[in-house]
Amino acid sequence: MLRDETLIWEGHPTWRASLSFHAKGFLLSVAPLLLVLLLRWAGVDLPVTWGVLILVAGVALTIAASWVMRYFTQYTITTKRLQIRRGILSKTETSANVDRIQNITVFQSPLDRILKVGAIDFDTASDDPSDRFGFAGVNEPQALRERIVRARDEDRRTSPGNGQGGLG
Repeated sequence: MLRDETLIWEGHPTWRASLSFHAKGFLLSVAPLLLVLLLRWAGVDLPVTWGVLILVAGVALTIAASWVMRYFTQYTITTKRLQIRRGILSKTETSANVDRIQNITVFQSPLDRILKVGAIDFDTASDDPSDRFGFAGVNEPQALRERIVRARDEDRRTSPGNGQGGLG
């Protein structure tokens, strides 16, 4: 962290946000088993073991891919900046100054609302699409948005016009 910077929030995407990814992976993994069973019903002599092996491998691969995507994505919000770190061997780090945030939008599907997860989109003071920030799959996104807004408003109230940017 930078000098005079305080951590507001740090986290990874939650496992609950990965449930739709898991469901899709499971359905794709079940398809070969169903195909083998259908062909056996039609009279083709295929071992069911092939379908079961593909099912087990598909489910394991889905779980592993989800874990890697979650574990190696880190979100950080400090009083000065937003930061996203991704990667295993090579890291990609993207950050933006908090004082450039113009809008904070929370996105939640009906399933996301039930699971209390969602995505947060931060619009910065830039026309460049690459400057858009988003935290996908965070727990209780409304509460996180309120923490950011409260900290930003507190900083503006206690130090108006300090010209240094950020929240602190």
